[in-house]
Amino acid sequence: MKTADLHMHTNHSDGTLNPVELARLAKEQNLDAVALTDHDTVTGLAELVEEVNKLGIEAIPGVELSAKFSPGTLHILGYGFDPNGPIRQKLEEFQKARAERNPQILAKLAELGMPLTIDEVKKLSGAKNQIGRPHIAKALEAKGYASYEEAFDKYLTKGGPAYINKAGWSAQECIDLIHESGGVAVIAHPIQMKLQGMELRTKLKELADMGMDGIEVVHPDHKPEDQAFFASLAEEFGLLPTGGSDFHGAHKPGIQLGQCRPPYTYLEALRERMKYWREKN
Repeated sequence: MKTADLHMHTNHSDGTLNPVELARLAKEQNLDAVALTDHDTVTGLAELVEEVNKLGIEAIPGVELSAKFSPGTLHILGYGFDPNGPIRQKLEEFQKARAERNPQILAKLAELGMPLTIDEVKKLSGAKNQIGRPHIAKALEAKGYASYEEAFDKYLTKGGPAYINKAGWSAQECIDLIHESGGVAVIAHPIQMKLQGMELRTKLKELADMGMDGIEVVHPDHKPEDQAFFASLAEEFGLLPTGGSDFHGAHKPGIQLGQCRPPYTYLEALRERMKYWREKN
């Protein structure tokens, strides 16, 4: 039976493996198809695609965009777009805006008695491309200021004393950007939106009306009852179900590549929607 993992990260965002290492691990895990969904960047895609092609694995271009949202987080996965389309330039501009956030976080940490320079963060975290909170947390741990988990939970989490709002697009802007580049837009780990009951249904209806294509049903944060619930919501709102491990390497040691393998029919339906958006553009 064929298997896929449609949610994973490399050191081009907040993962710890490089694209080649990730591709080889996918081969070891006997995955037939993978989607690299680094946060707000597509710089690792070419390297991953080249390697998985050698290994006989299907590669699906992916990305994970951060949308402005409250009370939780709303991340939107893009699949099957043209990596050299409008999305590339927009993400390069977005990365410049995000880079301005890091000195502000480090200034807050210094005020809390935990001084760090951006060069220290790069060296201690092994960051390849963009710097984000996971890299800062790793550097805090390496300096002996706090454990990785404490760094997030106590200081860097949303509302924490060192948290700074990051640059972001609206959900509609994220969806439109993915579609304009020929891709499919999917809500990532909906449980992290921190909405329940009618609030959740209202938001999902709103997102579906914006053009959202799918919702991630299979995810490590989703218990079996959550998966069943989100699958029912997908059917209710006409959204494609997807899933994946959300693998980050050593940054999330409890998560293994391929541990959440959605039914292969999810990928087959996703391919059909990808074909629609490619032809439309």
